[in-house]
Amino acid sequence: MRSMIFGLVLGLFGLISFCQADDVQLKRDGDRVDVNIGGELFTSFHFEGTYPKPYFHPVYAPGKTLVVRENVFGKEGEQGNDAKTGMGHFHHKGIWIAIDSINEGLNYWHEKDKIETTSVVAKMQDGRGVIQVENVWNDAKGEPLMKEQTVYTITPDRMIRCDVTFSAIQAVTFGDTKEGLFAIRVHHDMRELSGGHIINSRGEQGEKECWGKPAPWVDYHGQVGGKTVGISLFDSPENFRPSRYHVRGYGLFAINPFGEKKYSNGEKEEAPVTLKPGESLSLKYGLYVHSGDDKEGAVAAQYQKFLSAE
Repeated sequence: MRSMIFGLVLGLFGLISFCQADDVQLKRDGDRVDVNIGGELFTSFHFEGTYPKPYFHPVYAPGKTLVVRENVFGKEGEQGNDAKTGMGHFHHKGIWIAIDSINEGLNYWHEKDKIETTSVVAKMQDGRGVIQVENVWNDAKGEPLMKEQTVYTITPDRMIRCDVTFSAIQAVTFGDTKEGLFAIRVHHDMRELSGGHIINSRGEQGEKECWGKPAPWVDYHGQVGGKTVGISLFDSPENFRPSRYHVRGYGLFAINPFGEKKYSNGEKEEAPVTLKPGESLSLKYGLYVHSGDDKEGAVAAQYQKFLSAE
């Protein structure tokens, strides 16, 4: 039985007296933390022990326009990974952290191995919401392999800052793989295959030009319910190497530092990362949900705000 320690610090007096209308507000409901902005649901963080990993779902742009795929579990009997219809790939659950190649056999991306949440502390701080999460990545025998400590800082402009630290309990090798790390599955209607657009900070466009390349940021936007909405992923220059983007026309959108050979189609050498027991690796990313395209959503300016907060 897992040992769970949960805390929710809301500062009730401060919330009633000083909270601004557009501040981030957090509400605990069982094994879920709801994140509201301006009285409107932005997203929910799920850490139910019955699921193979924690994740955020749903995720809304302003006006409560959904920007992630609605169906994260599938219907009974539904199988396959059909990119055009969006069926399958049910390991793509909203926003999540996972990778498919640890120690040449452990696969957390496809949910074959389990990421277990052991602690969640949610608090409000200076108008922002902060969710501090501790996870244990278990090996094939169910024994702890490494600890993950992630701090999600959520601001009123719908940016999620992700500061994650992996600490090895046993020896850990992150393999050279394209299937990782900080990811989101966009809404079916805003996919490139449905008429959506992908653009990076260098002006390169589409999966063909943006997939597998490093860039300070990439934006994915399209129409949902007649409204243009978008999601950006931000890399940090403080990370140990530039991350690359696993961005697909069918809707997968991820940033990952662990796939030098895979993303370069073999032009670069494999570059696995090994942690000895007791060693740690920290990474910083940002995710920004906005109305409009990359220009209307001021993605470049938001990236500078992300950098200035480091």
